[in-house]
Amino acid sequence: MTGAGPARGTLQVPGDKSISHRALLLSAIAHGPSVITGLSRGQDVTHTLRAIQRFGVVVTDAGEGRVRGGGATPA
Repeated sequence: MTGAGPARGTLQVPGDKSISHRALLLSAIAHGPSVITGLSRGQDVTHTLRAIQRFGVVVTDAGEGRVRGGGATPA
């Protein structure tokens, strides 16, 4: 039995703190780049962003709630 394959697409949801954390974490483990817009600018979300950067995920804060990067390198 094989899986359905990779998920691809665009998802638009309202920006809030818990969605922002999840979006950052999902982009960090994604295979390929991500763009997140409407990211919450709270201090705890900023800490999550910095934490995934410290784990080696390349993420650039493009300002105004927009983040580019993510994407884990396949093993």
